[in-house]
Amino acid sequence: WDRVGSEMMYPISNACGQLGQSYQDYHCSEEEKHMECEVDPQMTITAVTNAKWWGAPGPLKCGPKSLYPQTGYWDYLYNCDDKWA
Repeated sequence: WDRVGSEMMYPISNACGQLGQSYQDYHCSEEEKHMECEVDPQMTITAVTNAKWWGAPGPLKCGPKSLYPQTGYWDYLYNCDDKWA
């Protein structure tokens, strides 16, 4: 994942592409072109797995900007087990 800003936070938008990539723009090689699907601009998807280490984000989701105009950041230093928080 790429981290950004002075706080080095993880953008939630990494679920849709990270390090300058756009997953919807990926294409199959010529030999595998028959397996490629057309992009559905309204498609949404939620991960079914996620990392289990302390501070890892929950399952991420991806969808059109019309549905998710801003995604925010994952703060891996946030203590969600702190009963005083």
